Amino acid sequence: MSQKLVIQESFFNSAIENIEILKEKGFANADSFFKGIIKKLNDEFSFLEIDGYRFFLSEEGKDFSQYGAFIEGCDLPYNKIIIFFTPISSKQGNVIIEQSLMPTICKQMNLDITFLLNDKYKKIVVLTSKINSTNEVGISYNKLQMDINSLNTMNFDVIPFFAIKNLSTDTSFNSLTEYLEMSNFLQRKAYANSQIQLMWVKDNTLYGNCEKSQLKGEFQKSFCFRFLSAIFAGGNDFKYNIDGVLNKLDRLDNQFGNLKKFVEYANTSILKPIGLITPNDDDIIESDDDIQDIDNIHRVPDRGIDTTGRKRFKTQRKIRDSVLEKAHYMCDCDDAKHFYFESVDLHNYVEGHHVVPMNRQEEYYFDDNINLDIPNNIVALCPNCHCQIHLGSRQARLKILSELFVRNKAKLLTLNPNLTLSILASYYNIGLEEEEERDWLKRAEKIVTEKKTSHT
Repeated sequence: MSQKLVIQESFFNSAIENIEILKEKGFANADSFFKGIIKKLNDEFSFLEIDGYRFFLSEEGKDFSQYGAFIEGCDLPYNKIIIFFTPISSKQGNVIIEQSLMPTICKQMNLDITFLLNDKYKKIVVLTSKINSTNEVGISYNKLQMDINSLNTMNFDVIPFFAIKNLSTDTSFNSLTEYLEMSNFLQRKAYANSQIQLMWVKDNTLYGNCEKSQLKGEFQKSFCFRFLSAIFAGGNDFKYNIDGVLNKLDRLDNQFGNLKKFVEYANTSILKPIGLITPNDDDIIESDDDIQDIDNIHRVPDRGIDTTGRKRFKTQRKIRDSVLEKAHYMCDCDDAKHFYFESVDLHNYVEGHHVVPMNRQEEYYFDDNINLDIPNNIVALCPNCHCQIHLGSRQARLKILSELFVRNKAKLLTLNPNLTLSILASYYNIGLEEEEERDWLKRAEKIVTEKKTSHT
């Protein structure tokens, strides 16, 4: 049986209802639009030789209403590949209000999609529109949230594709093109600032994306919008014409700045005090197990029960002590202003810090069998710097993070060859745009070089 793109009826009907938008993008009708989808999928994934599509009617007793479409066929490397187009029938004017995801986005964002062919993903591949910082998969419009482990036990494998999340408080655009330009401008902004992933806006209400969930508060109205048809326009889908939006950029920058300030305020002044957000390295229990091979990066992580009854990852005191001894009990930040005090064992008192936080352990081991509790990921920090990296202001935390990244880059890349300062900062709920990341790296490299020179 050849492979088919299976379209949910409501998805197809939504395209018909918005035929004028499709026509503006060069499609005469819904049929030609879906043929465009098939062509794009064939172009993006050579192993998907789709030759047609059909409507999908839900099986009795099963609700597939959250799926935009999926691919089926006898030669697939998976049982099913589900694609969340997630079109929503409601509209703002003639524009579909939606969050949408397609493989072409990955190509435009230069994301690696070769891992789709990994044998690890054997059952059902879910291309989700959002995976947030707590590793929950969120399809917010139908209130479906599932933990990655839950998905795995259900024979679902989750692929964390780029999250499309466009925020705007300005709906007075003059044309479809202007909508698209603003959408992409904001999408880039939202992607660069991972702090936004801690919260989302719906129906004028701000929600906290936390384990204990739903912090509510009134907030300015925001829209999530993207155009189903724009994805398949070709060429410049994900580029915006800067000349066409100059009159709005300052206003949007200011608005986004206000949102970012509010999110930072809420995270530090509201969420953290009531226990919804805790320091990054608290997902651990220290153990005295006699570990023989402390450098084994593929050692299976162990968990234990803490005093509150929660399961947490164990870290090995033996590994931490070896790192502190090798560092001669000096803080990795090595600031001349440091004040050390003597510990009970007559050394400088320093603490072990996991640069890639242990709360990412499940993700790293699930994806690449990497244990984060190894010497390459641990640095010695004095209590002041250790507090600063967890509880300091954004600038104070970035200063330490950027220096740790530059100084320990070779070691950190053994854990994740694709690790960047921006990715590392996102683990600490700090968003960095490209230009700001370059500035911090340049500053840190200068400081690290000067310190090396002063020690020679």
